[in-house]
Amino acid sequence: MKNIIAVALLSVVFAAPSFADDSSVQATANKTPAATPPHHKPGHNMMAEKKGCGADHAMGAHKGYGMMGEQGADMMMEPNMHILNALTLSKEQYSKISQLSDQLKHDNWAKQGLINDETAKLRDLYEADKRDPAAIGKEYQVIFDLKRQMIETYLDAQNHIEEVLTPEQRATLKGLRSKMRHMYMHPMQ
Repeated sequence: MKNIIAVALLSVVFAAPSFADDSSVQATANKTPAATPPHHKPGHNMMAEKKGCGADHAMGAHKGYGMMGEQGADMMMEPNMHILNALTLSKEQYSKISQLSDQLKHDNWAKQGLINDETAKLRDLYEADKRDPAAIGKEYQVIFDLKRQMIETYLDAQNHIEEVLTPEQRATLKGLRSKMRHMYMHPMQ
């Protein structure tokens, strides 16, 4: 049992600095991104390349990079866009949701840059000759607080998007979320 605990602790100690190395690549000195990723540029939004409304024009219509299409990593940055495509949106709804999604990506992009900077500091703390548990814990708290802010921003955007929907669309969305939750909790049923 002691060997298992020792292996687990060593795994965490060695994995954390390598995670920090990978995450800090994009960090910048002025806390803003140097370049916007291609899928965050004007004209490319969560509702796909096609301009139109409804399920056939929604995000995911241009698959190509795995199960989630090229948007894979953006799933946490775009509130339930993968299930909003089941709703028939008016042009006004589509436009408003696009604006909300763009703002969310902008806000979270800046926070992600800060997380990358803090992760670089964490890496340096782990690579010190003598690791300071209190300093490492404090740095993790900074990162966790930034991630919490991103989650809150995401949920706020999700609430604003739901305000744009009709009562029928909200009911449909609620049913789809329930099915998605069941699918994630019981994937083989």
